[in-house]
Amino acid sequence: MLQTYPVRDLQQVAARLHDEFSALSHRCVERCVSDSWKCAEHLGYQVTPSLVEGLAREHLQAVINSEPPSRLAVALPAQPHEGLV
Repeated sequence: MLQTYPVRDLQQVAARLHDEFSALSHRCVERCVSDSWKCAEHLGYQVTPSLVEGLAREHLQAVINSEPPSRLAVALPAQPHEGLV
C-alpha cells in the first residue's frame, strides 16, 4: 500500500530539529526525519509527528556525538611501526 507522508508535519519537525542541530545541514536533518518516519512505519508503530521527532532527535544527537572534535584529531603515521605489520 502506498503511504503518503504529511509533508507539512515533516517540514515542521525538520525545521524544529534543524534549529536544534544547526551544525548539520538542513538536508541531513530532513533525511533523518524522513528515514525516522519510514522506520517507525516499517516497524508497525502508529506514526505521529512527536514519535518521529523523538526518533530523529536521538539519531541526530548520536551523529553529533560520534564526530571527533577536530582539535583532538590525530594524524596517522605514514609508515606502520615495527611489529604492527
